[in-house]
Amino acid sequence: MLSPRHMPHREDIVIEQFYRKMLWASAYPLLLALMAGATWVDRIYAHALRQSGADSLVAVATSRVADRLLLLSLLVVLAGVLCACLLQGTSRRLVVASLAVFSLEFLVPVLVMALPGGGIYLAIVGPVLRVGIVLVALGLCLLATRRVLA
Repeated sequence: MLSPRHMPHREDIVIEQFYRKMLWASAYPLLLALMAGATWVDRIYAHALRQSGADSLVAVATSRVADRLLLLSLLVVLAGVLCACLLQGTSRRLVVASLAVFSLEFLVPVLVMALPGGGIYLAIVGPVLRVGIVLVALGLCLLATRRVLA
C-alpha cells in the first residue's frame, strides 16, 4: 500500500487528465491542417494534369485522390466530434462552428449546382472556395485551442 507521501496529489491528477484530454483534442487541428494541405496539393496537381492532356490518366488519378480525400475528411469529422466532446464552454462552441464550416465543403457543390449556370461558377470559384473553407475551419479550431491553453 502506498503511503500518503507517495500518493499523487489531486492537482497532479487533474493536470495529467488535462494533458491527456488535450492530446486527444489536438488531433483535430492537426488533421484539419493536413486536410488543408492535401486540398491545396490536390488543386495544384489537378491543374498540372489538365495541362498535360492525358484525359484517361486524369480521370483515374482524380478519382483515386477524391476517394482518399473523402477518407481523410471522415477522419477529420470524427476527430472534430471527439474534440467537441472533450472541450467545454466557448472552446466547444468554436469547435462545433469549425465542424459546421468544414461541412460546407460537402454542401457547396450541391448548392451551387442547384443554381442556374452553377457548374460555371463552381469551375471558376470552386478550387479557391474549397481551400478557403478548410482554412476558415482551421482558424476557428486554432482559436478554440488557443482559448483552452490560455
